[in-house]
This record gives sequence, structure tokens and C-alpha cells, in this order.
Amino acid sequence: MQNIAFTNIVLALFALYAVLKRQLSPHRIQLNLTLYLFLILFGVASVADAITHDHLIITAGAGLFVLGSLISAVLFGYLRTLSYRLWIDKTGTVMRQGNWVTIALWIVGLFIHSLAGLTWHGSNATILLYLGITLLVQRGLVWLRAKRRYPEAMAKTMTLHENRHAEREQRHQRKRAARIARHQQ
Repeated sequence: MQNIAFTNIVLALFALYAVLKRQLSPHRIQLNLTLYLFLILFGVASVADAITHDHLIITAGAGLFVLGSLISAVLFGYLRTLSYRLWIDKTGTVMRQGNWVTIALWIVGLFIHSLAGLTWHGSNATILLYLGITLLVQRGLVWLRAKRRYPEAMAKTMTLHENRHAEREQRHQRKRAARIARHQQ
């Protein structure tokens, strides 16, 4: 359990640092959920491992903890979306940026989750799962909020994102073809 606890803390701190850094700087809105799904999957694996090795004992309070944690993740994800500033930049794409309220909501939400986790099961086995869920909710709700507020600009933003993704994929295919050609020579 010691290695899992340390790994969870390191991954959570790294993810939190990357997220906070991105949330405080202006970014084009996009709906890329890969990181959040990875955190959720890793969090589920961490919880399953903790249960398997009896480091996380399912008690009568488990249901309340899970429900409270889920409500907290959704609630704080939602509240952080309200703290975001949304605007259309000079290229016509929708941008987003968090602020000090966003950071304060992160601190409060993580404090509450960590305190509840330590009280219930005395570990950080659920932190990655919590981060993944709250970030997924936040990203999805920011996306929906931007689509409602700026429908035309969001269509342009989505097209720009798709075009950049297609260009990136074409570059990768050309590099892959060049590697194969070099290897065949």
C-alpha cells in the first residue's frame, strides 16, 4: 500500500499542477477527455487494489462516502465552471480562463475530499478517482456553457480543433511512412 499511496500522491500532485497551470492561462475551449478518463481508470484501479489488499475496508459508511465524494466532485466541478471567464478572441474562437476563485474552489474541494477520505479509510486511494471525475464534469460543463453562450463561435472553434487534429494526424502518417521507407532501404 505504501507504493500505491506514494504513486497516488505523486500522480495527483502532477495532475493538479498541470491542471491549475492550464486553468489560470487562456486556452481555446476543446472537449478532450483523455486525461480525465485516464485518471478515472487509474483511480478505479487504485481503489480496487486497495480493496484487494485489505487497505481499504468496505464498511457501512462506504456508501455514504462514495455518494458524498461523487456529489462533491460534481458540485465543485460545476462551481469551478462558474468561475471561468469565457470570451471570443480576435480569431473568432471561444477561449476560457480560470482565476483565483477557481483555485480557491480547488483547494476547498480537495481539502474536503481528503479529510473525508482520511476519516473514512485513512488513505488517499480515492484521490485520483475524485480528480478524474471532477475534471471531467468541469470540462464538460465548460464546453456546454460555451456552446449555449456562443453557438456560432463554438462551431468555428470545433472546426478549427478538428482541422488541427487532422493536420497533426497527417504529419504523423508522413513521419511513419518515412520511417518505414528508411527501414525498407
